[in-house]
Amino acid sequence: MRHLTVRITPWEKRRLRQLRDRRGGGVSPRLVKRAICLLRSAVGDSATLIARVTGLNPDTITDIRRRWRQQRMHSLQDRRRPGRPPRVTDAYRCELRRALRVGPLACGYALSVWSIARLRTHLRQRTGITVSTDWLRRLAHREGFVVARPKHTLKGKRDERAYRRAARRLKQLKKGPCKRARLMNCGTPTPPRLPCSRTSCAAGCRAGDSGR
Repeated sequence: MRHLTVRITPWEKRRLRQLRDRRGGGVSPRLVKRAICLLRSAVGDSATLIARVTGLNPDTITDIRRRWRQQRMHSLQDRRRPGRPPRVTDAYRCELRRALRVGPLACGYALSVWSIARLRTHLRQRTGITVSTDWLRRLAHREGFVVARPKHTLKGKRDERAYRRAARRLKQLKKGPCKRARLMNCGTPTPPRLPCSRTSCAAGCRAGDSGR
């Protein structure tokens, strides 16, 4: 395999380092690997060594070097791919990020959280683009959001002090009435009352005589 020499100017070197370090945002992993390939090729590294570092195929590295010699910085961009263009545009992603950030209330809906179906309808009305719910979940996940079933609570919408007081009262009711011994004036517990009978009634009760 013929080794293609790569020469870069100081300005191109600074720009390639910025792309390698992903400065400025919007840099794809493919572009990062191409920048690394060119920087290492400029110091004389072999295609085999660069392939171990970047995971690229040696033939791909040769193609990157050849395109650099022909187009310089323009060679870093992806080539136009044949076929239908992607349906999800940058404007759609921007509208998705805005809707997820501000929430449905700010968008005019009487909802506290987005459902995937409502979000899909909202984005279709705003952009005219319709995607599947599965693909929309993936797009939301890529933006750092998680689509899950919401847990509805009254926290923040109720009187928290009254709620805690009612919770304590309910806990006491679940335990049942307190079984305390009745106290006399002297402080000693009152013994349980025994049923009256003819032989054991010490108070002179005549209930036993009523059966005569």
